[in-house]
Amino acid sequence: MARVVFVPWRRGRRLLAAVVVITAVLLAWSYYRGLQEEETVRALSWAVANQVVVVDPGHGGIDSGATGPGGTAEDRVNLAISQHLAEFFNQGGAHVFLTRQDENVQEGESGDDLVERVRLAQRVGADLFISIHCNAFDSREKGAQLFYDPKSPEGKKLAEAIQTEISRRLANTDRVPLSIDAFVLRTQQIPAVIVEVGFISNPREEKLLADPGYQRQMAFAIYAGIVNYLAGKGGAPAETGPPKSNTY
Repeated sequence: MARVVFVPWRRGRRLLAAVVVITAVLLAWSYYRGLQEEETVRALSWAVANQVVVVDPGHGGIDSGATGPGGTAEDRVNLAISQHLAEFFNQGGAHVFLTRQDENVQEGESGDDLVERVRLAQRVGADLFISIHCNAFDSREKGAQLFYDPKSPEGKKLAEAIQTEISRRLANTDRVPLSIDAFVLRTQQIPAVIVEVGFISNPREEKLLADPGYQRQMAFAIYAGIVNYLAGKGGAPAETGPPKSNTY
């Protein structure tokens, strides 16, 4: 028969109180560190002042992109993160343009929304082009990843800087930037990247991507990477990751 050990009521109460206090201290410290890091990034936000940035929420219109196993639509996640990112740019003094403000897309004279996204960047004289997407493959794949045009050295530097901040701040991806032949990248004459914010096909990651708080954290990590790139502080991972499945 198993031995039963009874913990005195007062002792159990003290242990519970100690656990609560330690947990509260750790949470407070984590929150304080987060605030410190945000203040550090905002102190460097002079680097984005007067920059013209186009933020491109991927998909929209009749093309909602991928759909997660729980029913989360990619285009809505892309738009939410893009709107947070635009807000951070506005606070930093940048001139920011979204390629779409809602579920609708602009097909313009070309009849092709991808062409119009690139034309917007050209029309406003953009310095940077940031396209936001969710990746999709199977339920095992996870993690945010950056993509850049193979002929763009500055695009690569920008991708590395953003990837570094996403990996450091969210601590849930070990992926590294890869080059890719994508229309919205190869047709640009400016640094341009595609940010795959995670795999919407992964049930756990889908829940994160649908969470407004996480969407804001992702947007701030992207913003921090761009600030570091513009301030000359971008990171540089050296490995390669698995291929992706999306098209642009």
